[in-house]
Amino acid sequence: MTPIDGIILGGIILGFLAIGLTGKSKTDSTADYFLAGRKLRWWQIGFSLFATNFSASAIIGLTGAAYLTGIAIYNYEWVGVLAMIFFSFVLVGVVRGSKVYTIAEYLSRRYDERVKTFYSAFIIFLIVFIDMAGSLYAGGILLSEVVPSLSMNAIIFAIMILAGLYSVVGGLRAISRTDMFQSVILIIGACLISYYTLEASGGWSNIVANAPDESLSLIRGAGDRAVPWTGLLMGIPVLCAYFWLTNQNMVQWVLSAKSAPEARRGLLMAGYLKLLVLFIIIIPGVAAIQIIPGLAHADRIYPALLLELLPAGVLGLVLAGFVAGLMSNTDSTLHAASTIITMDFVSKARPEIASKNLVWVGRLTTAVIILISAIWAPMIGNFGTLFEYVQGLLSYAVAPFVVVYLGGWFWPRATSRGAMAALLIGLTCAILIGLLRDHVEFLNIHYLHVPLPITLISLIVLVAVSLAGQNQNVDKQLIWQARDRNKSTDSSLRSDIIIAIVLLILIGLQVYLFR
Repeated sequence: MTPIDGIILGGIILGFLAIGLTGKSKTDSTADYFLAGRKLRWWQIGFSLFATNFSASAIIGLTGAAYLTGIAIYNYEWVGVLAMIFFSFVLVGVVRGSKVYTIAEYLSRRYDERVKTFYSAFIIFLIVFIDMAGSLYAGGILLSEVVPSLSMNAIIFAIMILAGLYSVVGGLRAISRTDMFQSVILIIGACLISYYTLEASGGWSNIVANAPDESLSLIRGAGDRAVPWTGLLMGIPVLCAYFWLTNQNMVQWVLSAKSAPEARRGLLMAGYLKLLVLFIIIIPGVAAIQIIPGLAHADRIYPALLLELLPAGVLGLVLAGFVAGLMSNTDSTLHAASTIITMDFVSKARPEIASKNLVWVGRLTTAVIILISAIWAPMIGNFGTLFEYVQGLLSYAVAPFVVVYLGGWFWPRATSRGAMAALLIGLTCAILIGLLRDHVEFLNIHYLHVPLPITLISLIVLVAVSLAGQNQNVDKQLIWQARDRNKSTDSSLRSDIIIAIVLLILIGLQVYLFR
C-alpha cells in the first residue's frame, strides 16, 4: 500500500468518525438512543439496511464462495429481497403498531418471559459469535494482507475500537448518519474492484467462455456443494425469513422509522440496492478464477484481487469502501445486541432505573460485546470458509425461532407453552442432526437441507401443544389480521406497490438470465 492509499484510507475513516461523533444525537431517553427517537426517514433506513447487510463478512464471504462455487450463492440475495417485500407490505404496519423496542419484547408480550429470555439469550449468542465475529474476522483477513506487519488480532481490536466509539456515544441516530456515507463509499469501492477485475479477465465474453461448468448458473443440481436446488427450496427461504423478519439487527431499522410508509420505502430501497451485489461482488469472484487460479484459501481472493489489480490511489478508496462495510455492519450489530440486553434484561430486572442510566448500561454492554467478539473472531479460520461457517451454523439454529415468531403473528391460538416446546424440541433435533451427521448415513446431508425439517418439526410441536392447552388471551395489537393495513394514503400505497412490482420483475430477469 502506497502513502497516497494510506492518506485516502485514513482520511475517509476519520471522516466516518467525525460524522458519527458530531451532529445532533440526542440520547437522553431509551427511544432516542436505541431507536433514534423513531424519526428516521426512508432513505436513512434504506442505506442503513443495505450497509448493515452488505458487511465485510458478506464481501469476503460472497467473493470467496463465488470463486469456489460460482454465482449460485446469489440465491441468498434475491430470496432475501422477496422476504423484504413481504415485510414491507404484510408485517411493517403491525410490527410498528406493537410499539416494541425489540423482537424479544414482542415475544414476551405475545407469549411469556420464558420465551423472551430463551430468544434473547440465543440471538445474543448468534450476534456475538456469527454476525460480529464474522465481520471482525473478515476485516482481519483483508487488512492483514494489505498491511502484513500487523497481526490479525491487532487489526480486529483496532476495528472494534473504531466502530464501537460512535456506537457507544451516539446510539442509533449516529449509526444511521454514518451508514449513509459508508454505503456510498462501499458501493463506489465495490464498483471499482468489479471494473478492474472484469478488465483483467478480458471482459464478459471471455468470462463466459472460460468459466468452469455451471459457475454462471443460479439453479444447480441436487448434489451441488454451494446451493443445490433442493437447498434453494428447503433452506434459503427459512434463513432469509430469519435474517429479514426475525433478526433484531434488521428489524430495529423498521422500528426506528418515522412512519410505516417510511419503513416500507426504506425496505424497498434496500431491495433495489441488493440487486447490485450480483454484478459488483459475485461475478468478480467468478472472474477471479481466471486471474488468480488455484488459490488454496478462497476467503483470501478479495484481498488478492485488490493487491494484484488496483493502482495507487484506487486501492485506498476501495479499502475505504471495505472498511465502510465493516464498520456499518459492526456498529448496527453492536447496537442490536446492546438493545436486547438493556431493554429485555436490565430494564425488566431493574424497572426503577432511570432512562438516562439505561443508556449508560447500553453503552457498557456494547463495550463488553465487542470485546468478546474480538476474542472469538480469529478462531473462525478453523471452520472452513467464512460463508460456510456463517450459513452452516444459521441453518441448524434459526428455524425454531422463525416458527415461533411468525406463528405468534399469524396464528392467534399459539400459546406460550407451545412456543417453548417448539423452541426446545426444534433446537434439540437440530443439535442431534449436527452431532450424528458423521455417524448416521441419512443424517449426513447438506446444511441447506436442515432448515425445512426443523421448521416442520417446530411447527407441528407448536400447533399440537398449543391446541392441547387452554386458549391464551392475546392483545390484538400483537396479532396480524387481514384488515390490518398501513394508515397511508391510497396513492402512496399504490406507488409503493408499483415500485415493488418493478423490483420483482428485475429479480425475475436476473434469475431467468442466469438460470
